[in-house]
Amino acid sequence: MPSSISSSDHALGRARIDRSDRSVGHAQIDRFTIALLCTSLALLVLVEAVSVVGFDRTSRVQRIELSERRTLLGVRDPEASNDPHIAVLGNSLMLEGVDVSLLRAKIVPMYIPVPYFVLATNYYDWFFGLKRLFAEGMRPRYVLLGLSPNQLAAPGIRGDYSARYLFQQSDLIDVVRETHMDATTASGFLLAHYSEYYSTREATRGFFMLRVLPGVGELFHTLSGSFRDPEIKEAALEPLAAVRLTALDHLCRANGSHFVLVVPPSYQKGAQIIGRVGHRRGVTVLLPVAEDEFDVSYYQSDGVHLNGKGSQVFTTRLAASLREQLRK
Repeated sequence: MPSSISSSDHALGRARIDRSDRSVGHAQIDRFTIALLCTSLALLVLVEAVSVVGFDRTSRVQRIELSERRTLLGVRDPEASNDPHIAVLGNSLMLEGVDVSLLRAKIVPMYIPVPYFVLATNYYDWFFGLKRLFAEGMRPRYVLLGLSPNQLAAPGIRGDYSARYLFQQSDLIDVVRETHMDATTASGFLLAHYSEYYSTREATRGFFMLRVLPGVGELFHTLSGSFRDPEIKEAALEPLAAVRLTALDHLCRANGSHFVLVVPPSYQKGAQIIGRVGHRRGVTVLLPVAEDEFDVSYYQSDGVHLNGKGSQVFTTRLAASLREQLRK
């Protein structure tokens, strides 16, 4: 019969073996975890690097926007300049509505237009976007921003794209606060400022979808004509326009520029209200085309953006308004 001492030694040996096996197992798990984390980190770095290089080179819209931005940042008008620049800013309404070549032909050499159009942008995109442009050195004599009534009154922003390409780091928390983002949206918004991939993932998906299904773009373009933003009541638009026009005007004046808002033609109501508010506040507001003046023959199939005919008329009148108003 084995003695109690030998039984004890046997049990102790087994305990040591068990501890040794567990140590080896933990070491293997730790190495696996570290390898997994390193692989994941490497993939994230690779995806980010590909996004940084690929998106700016592949997307035609992105290349144009970045080129326009670089040109605009190089504008620095001295106070006594005889050929002042006009930063012509806006979204797709201005992109499709302003024939830049025609505008240049009609106002040069009196003024030199410098366009910078960013799709799907609203008031906050441009208010904080202008802050960054000024901070990076832009100094045109005039800033011309084109927004429809609903875009001037919009409560939100384009989203993650703006976080990276339009806003400076110091304004991110202010954007979150002003647009009343929830915690989840805010965390993604802040991440987008630092990540090319995260900020452009939606645009990238859209790009590949159009490559695979070319007809989808035209379909969406046509279907967008069936959607209409609700009309903003005068009681809501008037005080909001007063606050926002004043804020844009003060921002531009603080940086040596004269602010001008232009309301491009659209189905939206409220242009006359904005014009009256601008007059009372001492802010230049241009209304080259009256509400409901253009019928469907001036618009593309979506019923929102101007076609060639509408663009020619709008641009010609805009040029005349600029020559008249900026001389005052």
